[in-house]
Amino acid sequence: MQYKIITYKRIKNLGNYQSETVEMSIELDDNDIPHECFEDLKSSVLNALDIEQKTEQNDIDEIPY
Repeated sequence: MQYKIITYKRIKNLGNYQSETVEMSIELDDNDIPHECFEDLKSSVLNALDIEQKTEQNDIDEIPY
């Protein structure tokens, strides 16, 4: 069984030279669909930072699988 790890990180500027960073990773197995898992991971990170998600196909297209 081959495993892959997908990581998504986002930094939110809070102002006054402060920021908050959230990074999450998931481990995929052979049955997972990478782009679907990426979207779930991205949503989780953005929800943690309370950022509204804007889905752009370019985000998915640029991921080297």
